[in-house]
Formats: sequence, C-alpha cells, structure tokens
Amino acid sequence: MENTPAAAAVDSAKPSALARLVLLAGLILAASLAIHLTPVRQWLGDVDRLRAALKDLGAWVYPLSIVTVAILIACGVPRLIFCAIGGAVFGFWVGLLVTQIGTLLGHYAMFLFMRWGGRDWALGRWPKLRRPAELVENQGVMGVILLRQLPVHAALTNLCLGLSHLKHRQFLIGSAIGILPEAIPATLIGAGLVKGSLQGSIGHIAIAAAAIAVIWIVCARALKKMRDTAAGTELVKGIQD
Repeated sequence: MENTPAAAAVDSAKPSALARLVLLAGLILAASLAIHLTPVRQWLGDVDRLRAALKDLGAWVYPLSIVTVAILIACGVPRLIFCAIGGAVFGFWVGLLVTQIGTLLGHYAMFLFMRWGGRDWALGRWPKLRRPAELVENQGVMGVILLRQLPVHAALTNLCLGLSHLKHRQFLIGSAIGILPEAIPATLIGAGLVKGSLQGSIGHIAIAAAAIAVIWIVCARALKKMRDTAAGTELVKGIQD
C-alpha cells in the first residue's frame, strides 16, 4: 500500500489512541469505585426520586424528554451528557432511544436553520466551511457518517452539512448512524453507574469499554480510507481547520 502522508499520520496516532482508551477505561472504573465506595452513592438517590417523579407524567415523559434534549442540543450542549443521563434515568435501551431521537431532532433543527436563512451568517463567520461543504455532498450518506466521527463540535458539523446540497434524507440517515457509536458506550456508562451493586456497575462499564474499543477501531479504519483519497483528506483538513 502506498505510504501516503495521511496513512503515516494514522499509523503514528495508534499509540495515542490506545493510550486514550486505557486512560478512559481507568477513569470510568475509578468513577464506578468512587460511587460505590464513597458517600457519593447516597447522592444517586436523587436519580431514584427523579424516576419516581417522571413516572407521574406517564407516557408524556418520553416526548417531553425528547423535546428537551432536542432544544438543548440545538443550543450547543454536548450530547453525550444526555446519553449518560438517559441511561441513568431510563435504563440503556429506552435511554438510548430517547436521547438519540432528541439528538437527531436537534441536529436537524440546525440543518434546517442553515437551509432556511443561515447560510450567509455561517459563511461570514466561518468562510472555510464552503469547501468541505462542497466535498461532503459528493460522499452522500457515508460522508455524513464519517464527518460525525471527527473530533469537531457537532454545531460546526451541522453548519457544514447545512451549507452542502445534501438531501434531507441523506442528512437524517447519515446522522442517525453517525451519532450512534459514541452514544452506545455513554448510555451504558450512565446505566451502569446507578446499578445497585459494584459488580453490576463494573459489568456495564466493561461492556462500554469494549464497545468504545470496537468503535474506535472501526472509525479509525473508515477515516483512514477516507483520508487516503484526495477529496477525503481535503474534507477532513477543511472541517478541522
């Protein structure tokens, strides 16, 4: 295989990626131990009280939670916070579903803002977004998925996608898939930290750490393939600049 600068950069980043994984797993484990072996565990009683309060809302709790997440995501609040909270309050599956729908709606609201009048404002503030926006539309759904994996704030990603001529369904499908990899371990962590026993928490955290490892490996390979093309390299450089 040709030893391109992009490939060399990816290879040089492998040790740091492994170090980040080990550090993240250690931090998660330390947090779990701190929760179960210190008075912090008593504070989690607030989660139980919150669950009880939410039950009084009945079925309305789900649409209200989705709308709340969507509004806050559109305002730029980091989405992984809601994934962890959703896992803690609703459990893994329901928490994942609620926060993912809310996140997707929040991203779509920003996408529509760009399409319905925000283009001149965005280009005036971030003129460098024009070129990556032109490049990502040629990638279609896959371009959206890969763009979601870059370490860039979601608001900037949404602005870039809104500037492109992607179809609405391409944005929605690509975003729905692209936001899932990080959401799964974050929701697992939230669900695990409120488990009644240390063993239960560690079990969830082990699954989350394994999910993070698999996700990082898959995303690294996908991004490497994208960077090995001229258009992909330019897209990554343009959005990160």
